Amino acid sequence: MMKYGLLAMCLYLTACTDKAIIVDEMRDIPKASWAFNQIPDFDFDVKNTQLNHNLYLNLKIQKTYPYENLYLLTHIKDTEGKITSSRKNFRLTDEDGNPIGSMSGNSISYQLPIFTNMKFQKSGKYFIALEQNMRDSVINGVESIGVMIKEGESVF
Repeated sequence: MMKYGLLAMCLYLTACTDKAIIVDEMRDIPKASWAFNQIPDFDFDVKNTQLNHNLYLNLKIQKTYPYENLYLLTHIKDTEGKITSSRKNFRLTDEDGNPIGSMSGNSISYQLPIFTNMKFQKSGKYFIALEQNMRDSVINGVESIGVMIKEGESVF
C-alpha cells in the first residue's frame, strides 16, 4: 500500500512541473551587498525557435533596500558569441512607496518581466548576465538575483 502512495505522490509532483520553463535559477549575493563588478550569468538552451520566449527577473531583497527601483544591464550572448545589451528599470514599489512583491519575514520577492515574446533565430546555448546599474557602486539589501526563462506562444 505504501508503494502506491509513493507512486501517486511522484506522479502528482511530475504533473505539477511546468514543461515550458527552460531555467529558473537564483544566485545569492554575499552579505546582501551587490557590487557593480559582481555579474551573475545564467546559461539556457533554446530548442524551439518557432516559439517566443519570456525572460523574467527573479529578485529577493531585504525590506531595508533603500530604493524604489532597480536598474540593470542585461547582456544576452547568442550561439555565435554576439552580445546584445539592454538597460532595464524595474519598479519595485507602487505610487505610495509600498513594495509590489511578495513579503515573507524581512524579505520581498519579485518576478518581473525582462523581455516578453522574444524571438531567437537559432537553437542552441545562450547566456544572460545581470549587471546592477545603479548610481552606487555597491547596493545593499539585495539577497539574491536570478532568471526564469519560459517558452511562450508560437512565433506565427
